[in-house]
Amino acid sequence: MISPSYPVCAYAALSQKRIIAGIAAENTRQTIIRILREKSSVVHQLVLNKNQVFDHGFPVEMGDQVYIQPNEFQRNQEMYYAENDTFRVCTRCHSTFHVEKDGSQTLVWNELICQDVDGNGYNYHIHTQQPMENLKKFKKAPKVNEWNMEMSGKLFAIDVESVYTTKGQEVGRVTMVDFLGTTLIDAIVKPKNPVIDYVTKYSGLTSDHMKYATETLESVREKIFDHINEDSILVGHALNGDLKSLRILHSNLIDTSILFKSNGRRPSLQKLTLTHLNREIQNSAGGHCSKEDAIASLHLVYFGLINPSLLSPIFRVSCSIL
Repeated sequence: MISPSYPVCAYAALSQKRIIAGIAAENTRQTIIRILREKSSVVHQLVLNKNQVFDHGFPVEMGDQVYIQPNEFQRNQEMYYAENDTFRVCTRCHSTFHVEKDGSQTLVWNELICQDVDGNGYNYHIHTQQPMENLKKFKKAPKVNEWNMEMSGKLFAIDVESVYTTKGQEVGRVTMVDFLGTTLIDAIVKPKNPVIDYVTKYSGLTSDHMKYATETLESVREKIFDHINEDSILVGHALNGDLKSLRILHSNLIDTSILFKSNGRRPSLQKLTLTHLNREIQNSAGGHCSKEDAIASLHLVYFGLINPSLLSPIFRVSCSIL
């Protein structure tokens, strides 16, 4: 019931906005379904082959071990450290620093020991290196069976936001959407170690978000596996980093940072979305949004299907819509 004090014209305008938004959403849904129906045979041409998966730094299985080949943007970076290694390389200032035997960093409260490119000082370093033992903790999506076979060949977009803890980078938020952009998972993940930098500008996360963290890395990974099987297609931007963070092995992958032509540099999701979709993302004062990023990468795949001339030559396909 409408409150007598609520202006009817305001209510009508609000209702009209909702109707327009609903129509737009339905039009988007129908467009996506049409594209996938007409381009179903082309989608798999955008999936990375085995050599591309290896060359672009995705986790791969070699015998009974997991191996990650540094890609062209990760050369000379230390991605993993041995059990007794107590040195790390700061992602921010690139200096080498010492950690305790358990891998934790002791914060220096009365001294600035690190500086970013803007000249801001910090009393701690940050790093993305992981212990070698984490390579033993990767898991694969379930095999195809009678209960999950409808997930085969379906597109699912994933995006991960991370924070920095006393032991390095850890997952802070995970979002997964289906081929229509419907949210399947949007979880705040509780890091195993104390957070020293939420990097809110990029992650969109704050200490307040962590008050509602109900998932662990392992539990959110199992939720992902509830929605996919080994033949599902995972979509993302710089997806190799997300799968490394989630410790997931998967072979059917579409990565929008590789999909489109570039000048030798990895194109940002923000730039690709503005250029090809005429949409601005990652411009909120509150930081990035993993749901927004996941949907953007998904829509870029659809854009690529109907504009193959804009794809990287290795993915360029002969297709046109209508």
